[in-house]
Order: sequence, then structure tokens, then C-alpha cells
Amino acid sequence: MGKRHGKKRRETQRKKGQFNEQKRVLIVTEGSKTEPNYFKCLREELRLINRVIIDGEGDPAPISVVEYAEALLRKDSDFDHVFLVFDHDRHDSYARALTKVEQINNNAPQNQTVKAITSIPCFEIWYLFHVKDSGKPYPIGSGSGSPADELISDLKASHPCFADYKKGECEKFYNEIKDMREDAFKRAEKYLIEGQKVLSRCHYENPSTRVHLVISTLQEMA
Repeated sequence: MGKRHGKKRRETQRKKGQFNEQKRVLIVTEGSKTEPNYFKCLREELRLINRVIIDGEGDPAPISVVEYAEALLRKDSDFDHVFLVFDHDRHDSYARALTKVEQINNNAPQNQTVKAITSIPCFEIWYLFHVKDSGKPYPIGSGSGSPADELISDLKASHPCFADYKKGECEKFYNEIKDMREDAFKRAEKYLIEGQKVLSRCHYENPSTRVHLVISTLQEMA
């Protein structure tokens, strides 16, 4: 995505010389439980409670996530990084949401980045990458069954810690998988590259996730 260079609107809102410039992050998610609860566990682990705002209170449709984030930024734009976390699954507004994110990023204040953090078919692919190297694609088109449901079925069979998986209950397995995060990073990067090799468009790689991009930023801040 390109960036428009303009006058920084928040230069006077912080004191200089604060630890790591006291960078702030906004994470707006599609889900009200699954994604927020994971990022809250991560935020607590990295001790970034006051610097990372997590909001999953909007409508789950991708375009609604982006528009909700846009409304939040009108109230408080003082963020260095804005991550909009949503799934492809079978959402009709997925492509429109990607276009809208690019528009917001292009018009963001200088040094603020706004990124779409997409997962195909859904956020749970990030969990699967912790325990399994799998490039199995999940059908996005119409047909019986949801690609997200199929992935969750695979997730439950992948490792004992996911056997009783329920959305929004990551605190039950977070400590068990956090030491596997480096493997998840490698697999997430691998399958983004693999997706490009088969001529998938950016944000359409199947399967894939960009959750590791959020985590990289938070780890750098910590």
C-alpha cells in the first residue's frame, strides 16, 4: 500500500523521550471473543496493557470492521499502528473491505500505518499453524458447509490442547501454544509465499494469515 506524506496531526500529543516513544496500537477485530481474547492474552504477556487498544464490538462483516475502525479513529487518531483483523470465509464484503483499508492508509497521518490482517479461511488458521504444517486449502465459494467450520474440525483433531476448542476460550490453551509461536510465524510466512507462487492475489492466499504481522509489531514494542 502506498503512503501519503502529510503533516503529522499528533506530534504535540506526546512527550518526547518516553520509553520506545510510547507507541500505541489499535486492533479492531471481526470477532467479539475469539480474536480479542487472543490479543488480550498476548497484550498481558508482553506487558502492553496501556499501549494496545483492542476492540471487537463492531459488526462482524469485514466492511463493517473497517468502517467501525474509521469511526474510532475519528474520535482518537493517536495510534502508530492500526490493525484491522477480519476473515475471508464467505463474507461478501471482503474485497470492499480491502479497498477501504487501502484508502484509509493512504490518507492516514504520516508515520501511522493501517493494515488489513486477513485470515483465510478464518482466524483459527493461526492456531493451526502453531501445531501443524498444513497447506490444505479451504473452499471459499458456495457449497455445503462453511470453510471456517471445516478448519475448526481440523484444528480439533490437530493437537490435544484443541480437542475441546470453543471460540473465545483461548485462555485455556494460550500458555500451551505460546512457546510454539516461532513455528506459527514460519508457517504463516511460508504459506503467504506459497500462495503467491500459485498466483494468488495479495490477501487471497488459501490458506493464510497475517496475524504474525501484528505480533511482530507488539514484540518490538515490548
